[in-house]
Amino acid sequence: MGKFEPMISLDEAYGIVERTLAGTTPISETIPVRKALGRVTAADQISRLDLPPFDKSAMDGYAVLLGDEREEYVLVETVRAGRIASRPLVPGAAIKVMTGAAVPDGAGKVIILEHCEEEGDRVRVLKSDTAANICRKGEDVRAGDVLLRAGTRLGPVEIANLIACGITEVEVAKRTRVAVLSTGDEIVDSPEAITPGRIMNSNGPMLTALAARHGLEVVSEQSIADDREATKAAIAEAARSSDIVILTGGVSVGEYDFVLEALSALGLTVHFSRIAVQPGKPTAYATAADRAPQQTVVFGLPGNPVSVFLMFHLLVLRAACWLTGRRPAVREFMLPLASAFNRRKSERVSFVPARLTRNGTVEPVVCHGSAHLAALMSADGFARIPAGVTEIAQGENVVFLPVIGVED
Repeated sequence: MGKFEPMISLDEAYGIVERTLAGTTPISETIPVRKALGRVTAADQISRLDLPPFDKSAMDGYAVLLGDEREEYVLVETVRAGRIASRPLVPGAAIKVMTGAAVPDGAGKVIILEHCEEEGDRVRVLKSDTAANICRKGEDVRAGDVLLRAGTRLGPVEIANLIACGITEVEVAKRTRVAVLSTGDEIVDSPEAITPGRIMNSNGPMLTALAARHGLEVVSEQSIADDREATKAAIAEAARSSDIVILTGGVSVGEYDFVLEALSALGLTVHFSRIAVQPGKPTAYATAADRAPQQTVVFGLPGNPVSVFLMFHLLVLRAACWLTGRRPAVREFMLPLASAFNRRKSERVSFVPARLTRNGTVEPVVCHGSAHLAALMSADGFARIPAGVTEIAQGENVVFLPVIGVED
């Protein structure tokens, strides 16, 4: 890998990650559904129950026989949720049911409470209901239906649906293990260590937090000096205990950039090291030369934090999806620009930190470049500016990538 290594497009980078990782069979484990937040299903999940499991009332009201239309009924019983009627419905009779309660056999509808007047054991209908107000057994899900496909990430709603359908344990892919390596003689982890030329290591903690947010297991985080042998040793050690190694800095071709050299020395295949993206051009991706069922992949990200943040979302999360048997899902929207956008250079696709306004437009935030970490705190995501485009008029649509503060 030399300084004349060709620059590839972002789509080409996506394709390489897919070709090298798609079809990976993840190691799975079975865990309680209640503890499965953020995990990825390793097998289709089949409902064990009908949902609803019985005909139930959608409203508080009076259940009457199908076709038994009257102005007045005899109230014979009241049934609350969790109970069933102790007597059958007969013509002229009504059984009062609460929302969620089982309706008696033969009930054609539930006349809602507000449309009736109750006096003693008599129920007078003030307004006839056209709606049945009954949730029929199995109308949402049938026992035996595929509730979730393999490769589904479990959020709160998915967990609730699994439990509602009688599934209390779920087979999931084991968490993707991540090792984070921050390179550079200039980075320190304590303000007391700050001297001229030194900066705080923000990339390592940011990557660790991002990985945790997206359900990845961080097995190690460390800083390494700009040293050839130290870089090689750190990558080798990290690869032994993780599925994804993420490096920041040292990935270009400067005199003290040793990441690409270390990857090659370790026998890894470096698939690319420059992408036509701004920020994030010096981004590398490597895999083992001989593909194994469970291989460690390595990403060398730039040293500037905005680039690190962006490329984590564009590429690292994409790899993590493939490693857990989940196809990456693209979350992006076409939205109008709040104001005109201009740039001088257009050779690369550009991702501009931007926020969403209250009227649904995209507004770039003040950003001094890829080192301006604080700019991300004012942004909701990135506006994507295509290569070759120098001007976009106010009101024209751009692609917006909502990655900041948004779960995938």
